[in-house]
Amino acid sequence: MKIRSDIRAGDALSNCQRERDYWRGMAERMEQIAKGPGPTPNPNPNPNPNPPSPGGGWVGGVWYSDKSGWCG
Repeated sequence: MKIRSDIRAGDALSNCQRERDYWRGMAERMEQIAKGPGPTPNPNPNPNPNPPSPGGGWVGGVWYSDKSGWCG
């Protein structure tokens, strides 16, 4: 009976170990982020000025007028 060996058979273990180490490192990084200080709030939020025309709203600091019912 011949025994067949594959030189690359050991690669599976080293690949698994590399992947395990990667995910362990990511988990430790996430834990550090979670335990770290949270984001600081903006102390002076900019109030939105009065809208230029009735109907619409502010999106990301830009005023968009109400175009409901418009075609095109």
